[in-house]
Amino acid sequence: MPVLFATAVPLFVLLAGSAPAQPSTPSGTSGVARRTIVLGAVGQRAVPELRISPDILTALLFGSPLRLAGVELEEQGLFSRKTVLEDALLLVPSNSLNAGRILKLKVRFVDGAVPASADFLLVVDSLQAERQVNVEFQQPIADTCWQAVEEERAKTQERRAGLEWMRKRPDGLTGLLANGQLDDKGVTARRASRGKDFTQRPSEPLLISEAMSYRARGLVAVELNVKNLSPRPWTAAGAHLVGEGGVRLKVLRIWPLEPILPGSERQRVVVDAEATETEARGRFTLSLWQDGEPASVVVEGVMFP
Repeated sequence: MPVLFATAVPLFVLLAGSAPAQPSTPSGTSGVARRTIVLGAVGQRAVPELRISPDILTALLFGSPLRLAGVELEEQGLFSRKTVLEDALLLVPSNSLNAGRILKLKVRFVDGAVPASADFLLVVDSLQAERQVNVEFQQPIADTCWQAVEEERAKTQERRAGLEWMRKRPDGLTGLLANGQLDDKGVTARRASRGKDFTQRPSEPLLISEAMSYRARGLVAVELNVKNLSPRPWTAAGAHLVGEGGVRLKVLRIWPLEPILPGSERQRVVVDAEATETEARGRFTLSLWQDGEPASVVVEGVMFP
């Protein structure tokens, strides 16, 4: 979880404006300007240790709001200042603390935060103090794996639902008739040529030589004749059809699902989408991509009959 560094400046300004100026750093005392602790990191000590020095301010900045009444500080009376803010804790030890003393600190976060609390050991060191400590949180590995499993499960269910829908839906002209997508106008088509009717970006993996666009009632399709110029198989996993006015058509399916092999001639890629007669007007940009990758094939100037 990211740490709100921007809060550090007003915190110090607030402290400086409400308290007398701090004594200068004692001779021979050095400080660590900034340190980051990642709670839950692999190989981390059970309880992180923080170095503090008498009369030196140590600020702990958290990436999660604190419970104002949930901070427990051992020997609190030996600190000249303990200030709890929304997401920060400011500590100034007094001169009564001797070097080598170790004190316990527990902070609790607002309800629902993960983790709910964090423990620290404050080690008194007269020669070195940590001025600013940024505390970040690493999501537990088990939670990360569980989240990945849930995402894959959702994808699998979506694919199964799509396959079931396609299994029940009739194919061919019967499918068009059953879904009310074939009327007395039939299916109209339009042939387009590369360079004349549509354009591609340079250095794309698929070279498109020709495109056919089709329209039926409430349905459009784009058929591309392609050649795979890349050294690896290319498989279309997703597509967008966006019009000049930003109209985005709902893509129903991409065919085929099999990879297009390198160097193969006259392979086809077909994209089906829903579109009313009004939505299908004007020029469209067709974008295709592989699974887990950005769009690598972009066809500009697609028009429907």
